[in-house]
Amino acid sequence: MKKLLFVFSLFFCVFSSIEAQEMKSLFVEAPDSVFPLLDKNQRADCVDFFDAGMQYGVTNKLEGKTTLVDLAPDYMLLETSGTLRMELKKLPLGDDFIICVVNTVTAEASDSRVAFFSSSWKRLDTSCFFAAPSIREFFTSQSAADEFLNLCEIYLVSLKLNSADTGMVAEYTMPSYMNKDDADRVLSHLRRIVFVWDGKSFVQSTES
Repeated sequence: MKKLLFVFSLFFCVFSSIEAQEMKSLFVEAPDSVFPLLDKNQRADCVDFFDAGMQYGVTNKLEGKTTLVDLAPDYMLLETSGTLRMELKKLPLGDDFIICVVNTVTAEASDSRVAFFSSSWKRLDTSCFFAAPSIREFFTSQSAADEFLNLCEIYLVSLKLNSADTGMVAEYTMPSYMNKDDADRVLSHLRRIVFVWDGKSFVQSTES
């Protein structure tokens, strides 16, 4: 009986270790096409530095620095030279999972692109899992949208995944390019939009 309990305990420990390492493994073993700035060895170096408690940037293929900033069993955050932010999140889907990847470029304003992959890194149709909100949806009222929409010429939206759960937050960022007076007027009528993962796709939360 003791031997059986020991085997079960050992199996649980091994299984827990695999779960804890899974995002690391997904990252390191991913196709280079998903991480065009980092080859497999460079990705492994990112993980090694993080595990060693070192916020040390790995020199990427463009001679910039890519740093692994945050890592959890189902989440990862990478930053490249202060202008590129890359987040990865495992999302449950039936008996499997998919991987959400958000790339955000920041100049004066931030702009994000989201992609989805299968657990084996096959590219999936984004529209099956996320519908980008219109600019109008970021306004707190339709009257405010009617008044200020003419100032919002460009669709610039920042997306941020939540490391603690499966949520995602969207914010309209074009006001960063406006003059101060226009930006102040528009910002006072904007809201962030919170998305939650319902097991099949991201849907807008009623608490946005």
